[in-house]
Order: sequence, then structure tokens, then C-alpha cells
Amino acid sequence: MFTKQNLHKLFLLVSALVVLHGTILIMSLGGYFDVLAFRAFTTLSNYLVVVGFLAMLILYNKESKLRSYINVAILVSISITGLVYNFILVPTIPEAYPILSDWSNFVTHFLSMVLVLFNYFYFEKKGGFTFKHVLAGMVFPIVYWLVFVSIGEMIDFFPYFFMNPVEIGWAMTFVWFAIILVAVILLGFLLVWFDKMRARKNSQL
Repeated sequence: MFTKQNLHKLFLLVSALVVLHGTILIMSLGGYFDVLAFRAFTTLSNYLVVVGFLAMLILYNKESKLRSYINVAILVSISITGLVYNFILVPTIPEAYPILSDWSNFVTHFLSMVLVLFNYFYFEKKGGFTFKHVLAGMVFPIVYWLVFVSIGEMIDFFPYFFMNPVEIGWAMTFVWFAIILVAVILLGFLLVWFDKMRARKNSQL
């Protein structure tokens, strides 16, 4: 019998494969597999979705708090990718192609975010998120920012203009960091609020 649980498991597996395919493609646009693309937040956040979906599939029938933390981590990270790319990079950088420019760009900068959001809103059990989950969701983006802002000048590479103190100065680098941090915190709190609200509504049915 094809239950909603079976459909959910299939969704996690197929989504992981689609995102993996799109991410490998975007790393191979130059005609070869570019390992340096691992420096991009887009690449890492999409691989995080792949690993997260597969981990959630493996933990599907097990009582594990880890699953909810994985869920929040991929929700926050891939949302940053989609929102920053489409609302900051595309409007301000000529080299940033719109999401419909090709399949790999569409998958990594939009579809992966949609799949993660759909998974949470439609399939996942509500009521497990706490404010600790907000902190957990912030770990990867903050560590990424700290690493590349700290070593970017040494390796002659800054992933994005708003993380480049050499180009925009330290003051503006921290201003951009504050803007993105506030957005991440608000996103996290909205997730917790929605999660608790849905859980209460479901308990009343």
C-alpha cells in the first residue's frame, strides 16, 4: 500500500538525487569537475541538502532529535542561498545569471530551496522546533562567513562581494553580516513560531 510515509521517503530520495545532479552539473560548467566550487556557499548548502535528505531518510523510523536539527539546518542554509542569490546577487552583479538561465542554476538556486520548504511544510511532523534549533541553523552560515572573511585575503578569494573587506571595507562587511544575521535569526524564529502554531492547530483537530 502506497502510504504518505512511503511517498515521503520516495520524495526525500528523489529530491536528494535531483539536487545532487544539479550541483554536480553546476560544478562542471567549465567542462571539468571544478573542486574549487566547493568554496561557494551555494555548492556547500546544496550538498548539505543532499546529505540532510539522505540522513532524514535513514533516520525516518527512528526516534532521534538529530533529524529535527538536520531539518532546520538545511531549511536555513538553502533559504539563504535562494534568497541571497535571487534578491542580492542577481540584481547587483552582471555575472549572476537568473535562475531560469539553465537547469543546474535553476536546481541549485531555486528548486532545492522549494524542495526543502515543501518537505517541511507538507511532510514533516510539526511541534519539534525550539529556539535551540535556531542556533543550530545559524552554525553553518556563521562558520562559513568567519572562515572566508578571515582567510580570504591570504588565499586571494572572497566568495561574495559582501564578504570582501578588501573591496568594500571592514565596516560594510560587518554591516552586510549584520543584515544577513538578522535575516537568518528572523527566519529561524518564524520557523519556530510556525512549527508551534501548526502543532497546536493539529492537536485541536
